[in-house]
Amino acid sequence: MEGKEKKQKKKSRFSRYSLQDKSMLVVGFVLLGLFVVAIVVPVCYIIVASFIDPITLQNKGITFDFSKWTLTAYQRVLSNKQIWVGFKNAVIYSLVFTVISVLVTMLAAYPMSRADFRGRKFFNVIFVITMFFGGGLIPTYLLISKMNLLNSMWAVILPGAFNVWNMIIARTYYQGIPVELREAADVDGANELVFFFQILLPVCIQREIRPLRRMLQLGRCQYC
Repeated sequence: MEGKEKKQKKKSRFSRYSLQDKSMLVVGFVLLGLFVVAIVVPVCYIIVASFIDPITLQNKGITFDFSKWTLTAYQRVLSNKQIWVGFKNAVIYSLVFTVISVLVTMLAAYPMSRADFRGRKFFNVIFVITMFFGGGLIPTYLLISKMNLLNSMWAVILPGAFNVWNMIIARTYYQGIPVELREAADVDGANELVFFFQILLPVCIQREIRPLRRMLQLGRCQYC
């Protein structure tokens, strides 16, 4: 009975649509199905081809004769030390990038959220300009070279450690924190560093998980 009722509800919902809406839904589902097939089929082909001997794959193509399947390709990959070095560097770079990027972004967002910070508008304009215009490849290389960071992990991590968009999000959230919290910290004798690390960050820690996760994803996409 419940199955019949569900089917009737689905039919009644679909019957409410006009002919134009039904045609649009059908076309949308067909295109979505073709898109999924275009993604799944090559991935399945690569996975199956990875188990087949290269000579057999070149001569006969994909075969489901399991006697001709082999793990030689995986053995070669796993026995290559450079693969493991690459994985290790990807993990290290991603974690270091995330920590530095979140720390720099949050520290930059705090003074930008303070109304009594002199030059706040000027620095905000400078930050926004960097979102639309970059120095270019050659100036970046010259800068890294002058800082003696060539051929090091810091030449990869530091240039992209600061994210203006995440800074704007954190700045907006900081501005929503009650001023009374800062005044109470002043009464207790807390300086800016104590207020930021011991009061402000614990209050914002749940909200800061989003930029942290975004930075980790960005670092993983860049270095993995």
